[in-house]
Amino acid sequence: MWYLLIVLLAAPAHFDHVTVLNIFATYEECQPERDRVGFEMAESYPYENDFRIICEFRESPKALIRHSFGLPPAHPSALSHR
Repeated sequence: MWYLLIVLLAAPAHFDHVTVLNIFATYEECQPERDRVGFEMAESYPYENDFRIICEFRESPKALIRHSFGLPPAHPSALSHR
């Protein structure tokens, strides 16, 4: 499954820094939503750059790894399957 995530790069104490926004069957379904959410966030918070909106493949929700993410890769083949 492909997870649409918001990743807070500087999360306050006691907050999860990864939140699942939606789940998709394919990367092709996830990518347009990532673009839409990313654009709306950039419009709404033009001076905030401490988050990322990404599509990430995971076999299960338990596989979501809690660590700092960089920019999402440009193509799904660049994603590592953990």
